[in-house]
Amino acid sequence: MSDISTRLEAVGDPAASRRVALLYDGIRTYAILVTLALLVAAVSIGNPAFLSWANLMNILSQWAPAGIIAAGMTYVVLVGGFDLSIASAFSLCAVVAAVVGQYLDPSVAFMAAIGAGILVGAVNGFFIARVGINPFITTVGVGFMLTGLALLLTDNAAFMVANPAFSSLGTGRLFGVPYSGILLIATLLLLQIVLWRTVYGELIYSVGGNYEASWLSGIRVNLVVASTYMLVGACYGIAGSITASQLSSAQANMDPSIVFDVLTIVVVGGTSLAGGSGAVWRTAVGIAIIATITNGFVLLDISPYYQSIIKGAIIVMALSVDALFRKLASQ
Repeated sequence: MSDISTRLEAVGDPAASRRVALLYDGIRTYAILVTLALLVAAVSIGNPAFLSWANLMNILSQWAPAGIIAAGMTYVVLVGGFDLSIASAFSLCAVVAAVVGQYLDPSVAFMAAIGAGILVGAVNGFFIARVGINPFITTVGVGFMLTGLALLLTDNAAFMVANPAFSSLGTGRLFGVPYSGILLIATLLLLQIVLWRTVYGELIYSVGGNYEASWLSGIRVNLVVASTYMLVGACYGIAGSITASQLSSAQANMDPSIVFDVLTIVVVGGTSLAGGSGAVWRTAVGIAIIATITNGFVLLDISPYYQSIIKGAIIVMALSVDALFRKLASQ
């Protein structure tokens, strides 16, 4: 039963509250799964090559960076936060990986990228949780600074890595499965287990569900909130390392649209922007839905302009459903 049930019971109709809560949970749990199944069926009928091993592994590799960031972003959104520095932080981490990879072992370069991401997350977390600046304003400002830093490091040019070993993370495979895809699956599983089975996961839901009550109960809410930004920062580092490795290069503006892909994935997966409700497994389904739409448009030779329209419509629908049930919960 969701926390919506509890809040509805407080206003006097337990039976109605349970019905609304069950309806809400059912929609959020099954609607995205049904949507994914219908999309897969439609694309497969249109082009059977969609379900081929080669195409599925290509999708897994292509969407690994955005998917890994989306997994970390789920934690940020669960505590009621937001991060618009995604594209800038991702690009900076890729640049750090490429710069260090020119001179040191690739493993050191990738660790440096992850460290840079965690540092970015710590900066965001400090100003948001400790100083109290709005997350939108903070992350936009930090994003501008990160873009400038990346431009300084690269002089606005692609930074190439000649070491062949550097590309192994992005292009290598284990039993036919891309390393990048393995990292995506491992990240999703690990972060979901943390939410399900650890005290930290309980704290995430508690802070996102009711910040004030969590603070009054003795939870160090500022530390919990800041930690989620550091977590997604580590995800920036992993994603940036993968992309830099795939391209054997990096530049200041690696993929400006990744911010929209990540936020779309999280929203479509059903994690509420109000905080306190959602899960990483939902984000995994969101990845599958957006990846299916994107790949399906290519296989079915449909104009990419329609893809943008459909993605936008899906975001609006997902947010509308979430807003509707939050409104019901507050009545």
